[in-house]
Amino acid sequence: MTVSIIIVNYNGSAYTRQCLESLTLLTGGTEVIVVDNASTDGSKELLPQLFPSVRFHWLKENRGFGFANNRGAEAATGDLLFFLNNDTVIQSDILPELTGMFAKDQQCGIVAPKLLNRDGTFQLSFGDFPVIRTEMNARSLARDAGSARVLEPKDSVPVKKDWVTGAALLIRRGLFSRIGGFDERFFMYFEDSDLCRRVSNTGHTVWYCPAVSLIHFGGSSYGKKDARIAVEYRRSQLLYYRKHNSILQRVMLALFLIVKHAPRLLQPTERKTAWRIIYMTVSADVTAS
Repeated sequence: MTVSIIIVNYNGSAYTRQCLESLTLLTGGTEVIVVDNASTDGSKELLPQLFPSVRFHWLKENRGFGFANNRGAEAATGDLLFFLNNDTVIQSDILPELTGMFAKDQQCGIVAPKLLNRDGTFQLSFGDFPVIRTEMNARSLARDAGSARVLEPKDSVPVKKDWVTGAALLIRRGLFSRIGGFDERFFMYFEDSDLCRRVSNTGHTVWYCPAVSLIHFGGSSYGKKDARIAVEYRRSQLLYYRKHNSILQRVMLALFLIVKHAPRLLQPTERKTAWRIIYMTVSADVTAS
């Protein structure tokens, strides 16, 4: 099976260069497509010179991760689409193990490798479909990053998961097209959970393969824009709940966000972000289907 590797770049030329250089470890029939989200860091001048065999697509504006990946998918010709973050580094030829899952399981829709932090430690990159319970679990894991390691598989046997991260996600091109690709309303965050949910709804499976891994540095395209990230995360979370979860779950999320962020209105450094999240939450029609 041929593979089209799709990488989105946004002001991350150094990471993208490192990622593209690491792809030389891969064998088999692959094409590499880089979609640039209107970068201003010189990516357009530098990257094509360094990687003449890569197909570049230059977007006029940044309309988000999902939008850019969809444009890459439209240009792809491979049987499988491998969505790969630009802040990842391949360390070995992982494709045979990943593509082999589609032969082993005819219902296999998505496959993802194990992700590692830059120091080689386990990085959590899968989970259950988002509900209030998983939101609480995520808060616990955030308080103690080491506790995430208890979820690390103890062996290399592939396991089915509800969702896997879009940082390194392999999917059948036909299936991706049939379900409409990434929902472009998600600017960033939750677009991978949404994609896996829609794949699951078709009867296909989502697999996590810990036998192969790659390094994921994380967050390179957004730097330290913490306030924007916080707002976009909650905006996407509200959209996901509206698409897939019950009215009760939506109401519980809205109450949780209001209670969580209301005290931050008293803190000058967090007031603006907290107000934006609260306003966005109360403005959302959580009872709409």
